[in-house]
Amino acid sequence: MDVDIAKEFLQIYLSHDVQQQFDFDTLKLAPGAFVEDDLSQHYCDIVYSIRLRKKQSSAYILLEHESAVGKLTPFKLWRYQSALMKQHLNQGDTLLPVVLPIIFYRGAGPYRGPLSLLECFRDKVLAQEIFAITKPIQLISLSTIPDDILTTHKRCAALELAQKHIYSLDLKQLAPKIFELFDRYPLAIEKRKGLLYYLAKEGYGMDQQFVQFMLNVAPHYREDIMSAAQYLIEEGRQKGLQEGWQDAMLETAKNMLAGGIAFDFIKQVTKLSDDTITALRPENETCRRC
Repeated sequence: MDVDIAKEFLQIYLSHDVQQQFDFDTLKLAPGAFVEDDLSQHYCDIVYSIRLRKKQSSAYILLEHESAVGKLTPFKLWRYQSALMKQHLNQGDTLLPVVLPIIFYRGAGPYRGPLSLLECFRDKVLAQEIFAITKPIQLISLSTIPDDILTTHKRCAALELAQKHIYSLDLKQLAPKIFELFDRYPLAIEKRKGLLYYLAKEGYGMDQQFVQFMLNVAPHYREDIMSAAQYLIEEGRQKGLQEGWQDAMLETAKNMLAGGIAFDFIKQVTKLSDDTITALRPENETCRRC
């Protein structure tokens, strides 16, 4: 989500009091990857940095996309928040920044998981005495927001409507609404192409019938539709080439084994695993047929 659309999105969902704390003219994308002490790398979905109006200090907004309800999602976000704070300190600051977490939920049903860290503890009474962790994370649950409200969300509208209905609604019903929103709230061409690609790949599938349907519904978006279709076709071709390469390497390894070629040389040439090559030995082939 680019910064201009993110600004509209946050101004839709954040409370008025919280918005007054932020200078949205300073909103920008921040790195969403961090490395923990055990050198394992983790990725937040989207992180924005922003300045606070009064104190002119930095804050962060962590937007986590979820399509399923997690039992420990607040704990996961707490780890992300802590890592972002540490990353901020490593840049030279001596005090912790505010990190505001938001869950953007696009699952089919209502979100029934925990929203506060307290709910993740087995002994909630003791945890409450030790930690100040009662405030819930802000939840944006698309399935509970009526379509007529989503369609007022300016340039976020098409993106939200698509994610809400991608698995639950016939895309022949959804696509006309998306094109109508393209007209009402113009998006950059790359955003339009990306959204059409998402609809086709995750939902219906970009077959000739669906392409023709979209062209009939929105002929003025022909370039975007055909571009998304071509991208999917190329993606499918590359997948086919990859699968074809794998088959070719298996056949090559089998022939080299039959010809008495050294195991290490076969592995170097084909890049296949030890187990895969071993399974191709003639004696193993015979065992499998027994």
